[in-house]
Amino acid sequence: MKNHSVEKYKNKIIDYLIPIILSLVIATVLIWTELTTRSGLTLDDTAFHFHRFYDTYQQIQNHNFSYFQMNYGMGESGRIVNALYGPFFAYLMGSLLLFCSSWLRFQILITYLIFLVGGLGIYRLSRKVKLSQVVSSIVTALFLTTGYIAYWPRSNAFNSWGAVLIPFVLIQGINLLNNHKKRFSWISLGIVMAIVAQIHLLSTFFSILALIPFFIYGLVLSENKRQMWIDVFKAVGLFIVLTANVWGAFLLLYPTNQMASPIDYSPVLTAVNLSVAGTSTMWTSITEVTLLLFIVQLIYVIFNFKSSKLNTFVTLEGIVFLYLSSNLFPWQFVKDTLPAVTGYLQFPNRFTVVAYPLLFLGIGLTLNELIKSHGKKLGMVASALAIVVVLFNVRADFNEINNNITYNKGITSNAKEMKEKGLAPYINKVEINSPDYLPVIKKIKSSDITGMLMSMSPQKNNFEQRALSNGRLELTWKDSTSKVTTLPIFIYKQSELSLNSKVIKPKVNEIGMPQVQSRKGKNTAILSFKTPTWFTALLYISILSWALLIIYGVFRWVKIIKK
Repeated sequence: MKNHSVEKYKNKIIDYLIPIILSLVIATVLIWTELTTRSGLTLDDTAFHFHRFYDTYQQIQNHNFSYFQMNYGMGESGRIVNALYGPFFAYLMGSLLLFCSSWLRFQILITYLIFLVGGLGIYRLSRKVKLSQVVSSIVTALFLTTGYIAYWPRSNAFNSWGAVLIPFVLIQGINLLNNHKKRFSWISLGIVMAIVAQIHLLSTFFSILALIPFFIYGLVLSENKRQMWIDVFKAVGLFIVLTANVWGAFLLLYPTNQMASPIDYSPVLTAVNLSVAGTSTMWTSITEVTLLLFIVQLIYVIFNFKSSKLNTFVTLEGIVFLYLSSNLFPWQFVKDTLPAVTGYLQFPNRFTVVAYPLLFLGIGLTLNELIKSHGKKLGMVASALAIVVVLFNVRADFNEINNNITYNKGITSNAKEMKEKGLAPYINKVEINSPDYLPVIKKIKSSDITGMLMSMSPQKNNFEQRALSNGRLELTWKDSTSKVTTLPIFIYKQSELSLNSKVIKPKVNEIGMPQVQSRKGKNTAILSFKTPTWFTALLYISILSWALLIIYGVFRWVKIIKK
């Protein structure tokens, strides 16, 4: 009996070590050039997110918290980003920065972290549907080398964080599907969805879309439909409590401010091109071998749809999401009819965050079925072909990342500041000109906002900024004459601005920058954000709920270990 327990414990350790080792190896291969050259990379979204994390890092280090107004990052401009974009995760990343002496180390750390989370998630999902360790490893390798996760090292696009969380969402989907066998945990469902919302809000939308078919199918199979509905509403209630700070911020800001939307991209140009296979698995392309693998999987399911209902289900749902992500879908018509949809979605290729894990899970189920039905030899041949696809994808992704580093001098222009000790030099050098969440007075094209920010940038050198206690921001400057001066900060309806010790209500320009009448000599302006009591209550409810859940989780974990 004792030997049986030891063997079971050993198998569990191996089951966790497999995805960890696999994830670390794949991540190392893909960022090998960065590791060997020790060059920090300023990629498409690097500066935007590093500014966000630097702000929370400084708040934590200085014990000077400002939930809405950013007084350290984003050019010390008082603009709001973190409160609307993964708030608690931004503070978690800020905490990690306390242990990193340079941005290079931080960039490498979070790259390994994203691959580890993604690897563990897809492996646990594979084991959830009873795939073998070998097949689960193949599915994990396919997942980590395809799409947004492989895109992270050459973009730092935050949709990659949404992608690594989708397998955990799909685990909840499997639980919903199997509710007729075992009642699903509404607590787990609520927690997983809340974690997604605290990291990348748009991925919550994709997660809900992914879960709806699982819920409907599970409801059809369930013998106690009323209880299933009750449990789902409980999960929604828990989600609402855990994300009170997220939806509360939107309720506070959006009804009273006209917020600028993210940079607008053509959905036609950012859809995955399924007509012509590309040289990488990332962004708008897909390799020939991956596309062929998906086609073979679909053909297999069509001819064997009765052999495994789960395989048929996940494959067909994956194909639907792949279609939505592709240039085969009429995205131009959607843009012309509903421009707001494509404006906030930005890139149709984002649907691949659901499509790829579903299709790879289906491929894993197919491999398992082939091994059981036709013997190990055929299963080994099919597995070998899947491994070949992995190798092709690794080569394609590595070349894409490496070429991006080698030939695009722009991303290495700040390598010195990223490598040296201290976080401030990089932040002070790299400016943020993205329009996200700026308080515009009328609807303006995002590209025009970017232009305005760039034109205003040189004027910032005339001002000195300093973070004060209680989340306030101080600006000082000198004028030779009394004149109207545009301050390099942003005013929201909840903001309060004092000029030379007097509270004023200034006029603002098109993008929310205050224009004040300065006096001759030294001038001092102090910007603060007036947070209403009701939002503070929501914030504390959210924090307390997470704290209680963590305590509950620790006690439960200790109890399981003692057993």
